[in-house]
Amino acid sequence: MNDPLKTLLNEHTWTTIKNVPGSTHHLIPLGGAKGGELLDWVEQSGQYNVWVAKVSPGQTGDPYQADARTSGAFQTIRSGHTLVHLADSPGNWHEGNVLDLNLSTMGVRIYRYHRGITSGNPIPAKVNHSSFSTIGSGHKLIYLDHDRVLDWQPATGRARVWLYDRSRTTTDPLPVMVTGVTWVTIRSGYQLLYLGGDLLLFWDETDGGVYVYRYDRSLEGEDVDPFPELAMEDSWSGEISAGRLLHYLGGDRVLEWDPVSGTERIWDFDRPTMPAAQFQTMLNGDIARALTWVNAARTALVAYEADLGSTTHDTQWHLTDGALLTHFHAHNHPSGLESAISMILATFDSVVDRLVHGTASFAQVSKAQAVADLTRPRYTRAYTLKNIYTRFSPAYRPFDTIGEPGIDGAGDLLRAAIVIHETVHFVGENPDGAAEWETAYSSLSPDKAVRNPSSYAAFAHHVLTAEDVRFGNVPWR
Repeated sequence: MNDPLKTLLNEHTWTTIKNVPGSTHHLIPLGGAKGGELLDWVEQSGQYNVWVAKVSPGQTGDPYQADARTSGAFQTIRSGHTLVHLADSPGNWHEGNVLDLNLSTMGVRIYRYHRGITSGNPIPAKVNHSSFSTIGSGHKLIYLDHDRVLDWQPATGRARVWLYDRSRTTTDPLPVMVTGVTWVTIRSGYQLLYLGGDLLLFWDETDGGVYVYRYDRSLEGEDVDPFPELAMEDSWSGEISAGRLLHYLGGDRVLEWDPVSGTERIWDFDRPTMPAAQFQTMLNGDIARALTWVNAARTALVAYEADLGSTTHDTQWHLTDGALLTHFHAHNHPSGLESAISMILATFDSVVDRLVHGTASFAQVSKAQAVADLTRPRYTRAYTLKNIYTRFSPAYRPFDTIGEPGIDGAGDLLRAAIVIHETVHFVGENPDGAAEWETAYSSLSPDKAVRNPSSYAAFAHHVLTAEDVRFGNVPWR
């Protein structure tokens, strides 16, 4: 038995976010930074509030700020409609789309969510207006990240996964079925909750049984269950009562809400590790990409150094020159530019040696192990003990588009940057000076910059692509 919600983080009772006669609330998590955002919508009146989470609400405080960021009333989104957050396209988390389905008519509208709006409608721009042919009354839609949508009919157990086509504006936005299956037991009386990282929770409210299955994105076809692997199993009998509604907020946090009393609890999701083979395949690709960056950086530095005395330079030389100044402040190093280049090259050489010959010291570890190693509850995607190991936590996985950018997965480019960053820690006395996205990054002293792990990943990508991407806390692809 392994309870997916082991630790209670917050418990509070809302006085206004609860159902009363003629006022039925619906909560739609909208992702976002620093705890995320929550849309509270009343179906009868169309009234809405967008609540922004507090970073540290405490164990009994209201987890959302006292004032809504924006409030109002939808004129056409009323009873008989359902709203689904479709997050953003892979590689982004800043905005996202919201699907509005009229269950009786199958009419579909998709709107662009705008986090910068502080007055009025937070979904002002329509990006699709069309209709479904088979998805309507009795269906529940669940976004599965990376442009996949689960369409489930509790009454019959029919479950289909569709591709979401963001380019469509006037035709069905879910045009292609990926898988179709009819579940025998997962029917009315269950709640389904996507938890990011290809994990879907099934809760049988009748007997309390709770199961977390892993989504296999490689599966296709009819009579194919896309959730073949059981990752966690437990019982909530006597712990979480039937009728409570579950919402995933991002960042391993699950909201349990009683719509009758307004009582809410936020739980920490004890996220399991990825299957070993799947993790290793992903990591091998990340190492290969990191090596491509690092070898490009070494080649550029050797060519730059050889051409220092010349009076004419090509485009690559100027690119390397600008990147050296941006990421290492090498021109201002107290020992001189050439000495700084020598130190940078020596570190890159050690990084290559480790990535080619020393990856046995890479290991995937559980969330509990990461928390224990880091001695804090907020764990990171990866961490390193010099010359001993680099460990990857359950947050080191493909990007989850609900968007808690600190620990909701990472895109391909960010994972390669993490591999370089952690290896720089491993090979020498290279403490974190400043992350590439922090203001302090641009003012690091040159002697600290040439030992700053974030500088190596950002520089390597910069000289390879001519794009100065600041990875850090943003899940770039």
